[in-house]
Amino acid sequence: MPPNKGTLYVLATPIGNLKDISLRAIEILQESDLVIAENRERALKLLSHLQIRKPIVTINAYNEERKAHRIVQEMRVGKRCVLISGAGTPCISDPGNIIVRRCHEIGLDVKAVPGPSAVIAALSISGLSPDRFFFYGFLPQKKGKRKKVLEELLARPFPVVFFESPRRLNDTMKEISEMAPDREIVLAKEMTKMFEELVRCRADQLAGYIPEDDVKGEYTIIVAGQRAHAEGRKERYPGSHSKIERGDQEDSDGGV
Repeated sequence: MPPNKGTLYVLATPIGNLKDISLRAIEILQESDLVIAENRERALKLLSHLQIRKPIVTINAYNEERKAHRIVQEMRVGKRCVLISGAGTPCISDPGNIIVRRCHEIGLDVKAVPGPSAVIAALSISGLSPDRFFFYGFLPQKKGKRKKVLEELLARPFPVVFFESPRRLNDTMKEISEMAPDREIVLAKEMTKMFEELVRCRADQLAGYIPEDDVKGEYTIIVAGQRAHAEGRKERYPGSHSKIERGDQEDSDGGV
């Protein structure tokens, strides 16, 4: 490879509050030649907030394979490219992995610019012994396949983390409560945003926390592992429900 080969920076962006972006992330964005984004509108919102203007190439699950060649060629001639997702850390339940793999295959440098992650943020405030956990991503949309996946996840000894769409949230919660009614569960919504909300209770208590007419935003769900349940944590859990309203935030959209 030529000595002026470019670099791909896999850069985490805020999951809600734009003030959560790191100083290093801002510096890398300022010095970049090209931003590779999952969503142009969200990328423009972030760059505008930081007063940065850069060309943007959008990718998604359908066009990443096709666009990867062009992006890699830009780096081969020395361009510094930054990969961001809609919010949070790229490549985790988001596009970007194909580009990262192509860079590795031809010897281009790939560097992480760590930062916000919905998974780690939710685990850190869950209280569900998160030193070991299993992350699944988005559950299947079809009921039969989703039920099978949930049965496998709930059999694991450690907390399991997954995302769910607002449209399927109540159905998923009902299925979990039927399979493991006594299992502790945490539901995180709008983390770091203006109307941050965290619900922590038994699975069979959760239905009352989810109004049918107010199911907005992406949800991060954590279910206690089977081991914790089997070790005597079956006591009647009173549950907790915290809702934090903040009026001084610049909000992004949720993500991984």
